[in-house]
Amino acid sequence: LAVAPVTTADPATAGPQFNERGELARPEDYRSWVFLNTALGLTYGPNRPPAGAPQVFTSVFVNPKAHAEFQKSGEWPDGTIFALEVRPGLAAVSALDGAVTQGPRRALEVAVRDSSRYPDGGWSYFSFDPPRDNPAAGFRERAAPFPRTASCYSCHAKHAAVQWTFTQFYADAFERAKQAGTVRKEYETARK
Repeated sequence: LAVAPVTTADPATAGPQFNERGELARPEDYRSWVFLNTALGLTYGPNRPPAGAPQVFTSVFVNPKAHAEFQKSGEWPDGTIFALEVRPGLAAVSALDGAVTQGPRRALEVAVRDSSRYPDGGWSYFSFDPPRDNPAAGFRERAAPFPRTASCYSCHAKHAAVQWTFTQFYADAFERAKQAGTVRKEYETARK
């Protein structure tokens, strides 16, 4: 009786993993990917805190293979995976007055570029957040893409600097995009 060896994907070359229903597997190793940015207060949608509530941190990571291709061309290739995690800001946790640090992960959202799967722009968006009615259930293992009618698609198409991505918020990547001439002209003219 022969048993096939169990193999794991090399995180440096791995791309998105879909099942037969088109659901994306949650990327477990995203915190070992290329770090792009952490922002305070740059949240939108259901993870945006109500007015007057403390701001939250968002951190963005991209898979290494996609980042390497971006460094060459200034464009995000098919197989790009962005992982955006949301964490509350915690104050009064340090001896330094006014210091704010990140709390436990509250949300995990992912963007995937696959122009054959998503020919109307190349991107799709996923949420692995725990169910709102049962947060104790934990983060989902798999997620279906948001419907094409979700506001994230039109927002990214209208406001993103490079290929439906908010590369303008990732200082080093934005510089590379400007050098490569891949910043959308519409972004430059509409920029605040």
